Amino acid sequence: MAAATFSAAGRRLLSTAAAAAEKTELPVPIAQLRSLARAGRLADIDAALAPLVPSHAVAALSALSSVGLPDRASALLGTVPSPTAAHLNAVVGPLLRRRRLAALVPSILEAHASVPRDASTDSILAKSLCLTSGGADSALHLLREPPSGSPPSLQLFTALIDSFYKQRLPHRAEELWRAMVDDHGIAPDAAAYNARITYKSANGTVDEVRELIRAMREEAGLEPDAITYNALMRAMARHGRVDEAVEVYRGVEAGEVAGVAPDCATYTCVVGALCGAWRWSEAENVFYEGVKRKKVADLGTVRALVRGLKNAGKGRAARRVVIGLRKKFPVQFDGPWRELEEAAGLAASGKEEDGEEDGAEEHLSTATAAA
Repeated sequence: MAAATFSAAGRRLLSTAAAAAEKTELPVPIAQLRSLARAGRLADIDAALAPLVPSHAVAALSALSSVGLPDRASALLGTVPSPTAAHLNAVVGPLLRRRRLAALVPSILEAHASVPRDASTDSILAKSLCLTSGGADSALHLLREPPSGSPPSLQLFTALIDSFYKQRLPHRAEELWRAMVDDHGIAPDAAAYNARITYKSANGTVDEVRELIRAMREEAGLEPDAITYNALMRAMARHGRVDEAVEVYRGVEAGEVAGVAPDCATYTCVVGALCGAWRWSEAENVFYEGVKRKKVADLGTVRALVRGLKNAGKGRAARRVVIGLRKKFPVQFDGPWRELEEAAGLAASGKEEDGEEDGAEEHLSTATAAA
């Protein structure tokens, strides 16, 4: 099996890596496998996974694709006795996170034509075509002939509706929504509503987002989730209503919404909104609340926080942010994330860093104790 080629631009962001590490079913952390893949130590990956494949085949397949080794995942799938749709989906699903790899989905499905498909497989194929072949129109044929052989599913419709929204073609998305509900009798779920809500959060008003959330609750009987609340906060931030966004965040952070907790996107939104309002100390505090949960805002947002703190005369706080990340996520703090050291005025190592270590740890411990 050939080795995959990695570049700094292609590496997973720290926030995503931290979330994936929490969700993996493998005894071997996904972050460790990613580190081995970046170093080209493919034999070590094979050795780590080989004894786990009999009992953790789906997780092993997913891990290989997640670290950018779809060729090895595909080869391993070929050795699984009586593979199921879950095995196939574990290979192709993670490829959607990178456009370059998403283009491989059709060929991998073709290479394993005898493996059963299900509604998730149809949806994964649709998303890959939408990402790499010119949008939702390239995948509409799947509604007529889903590869699984089953009738078009809610997942498939949602993938196409979401793609039309991302193409800024809301009229096409709404046409498909009506076809799903009226012609096929499929009731939308929270994911379908979130596609609508997310579009409005970037292109509509706060009141329009609130109205969709009301319809989601009262007309469909569905409860908003983290994606819903993130969209509401983004709409508020986009319209300069930062205090309202922070108020929504505080309710989610305090557990006032049953079953909903902040995720990486939450911290990206709230920290970014506070940075945009030059509220650096508040942004720093929210950032640490995320680190406490092992949820980190994306690189661009953390870069804005570090530079903003430094420019506001809070150089020690800026360095503390970077040192805190480096201490809490030593494996993932690599590639593009290294530029934060320069932005904060830190060398890769040295007395300046050592002098700040205790302060970083103290701040993280204080944030944890205050929770």
